[in-house]
Amino acid sequence: MSIVVLLVGLGIVGVGAYSYVTGSAALDNRVEVSAEVTDTGVQTVTTSRGRNAYVPVVRFQYRFQGTDYTSDSIYPDNLQREYEDRAGAESQLSAYTVGETVTAYVDPDRPGRAFLEDSRSGMAIGAVAAGAFVCLIAGLGLYQARRAARARELHS
Repeated sequence: MSIVVLLVGLGIVGVGAYSYVTGSAALDNRVEVSAEVTDTGVQTVTTSRGRNAYVPVVRFQYRFQGTDYTSDSIYPDNLQREYEDRAGAESQLSAYTVGETVTAYVDPDRPGRAFLEDSRSGMAIGAVAAGAFVCLIAGLGLYQARRAARARELHS
């Protein structure tokens, strides 16, 4: 069982690390463009614990190198911030009004995925930390199982 938990922890670390790296690349290469907010809302998602979480969604249009695009990414990493209550998600939306012109940031290597906030969501670092904690717990379980097996060998 501890091996399965260890693999899950490593998977969580991998997802967090990948999101952090892609977010860093997007921030390093970003180009500012004008965008128009076309829609805002709050999406309800179910967490791994079966509870509801709320994700702010801002859809916007922009033009980059002569091509029109639409995106709904607030942050450059692939993970979006979740809120425990709808009011928290709505508070982030207060900065965006439908029809308003805003600054968006485009990674020229991925022009179809512009983002609005020139910073990370913090979710990638949180995923790495949570995954590392899960790995630590699994490692302790593996250590205890190995120690118990050695004790049984010595007493046999």
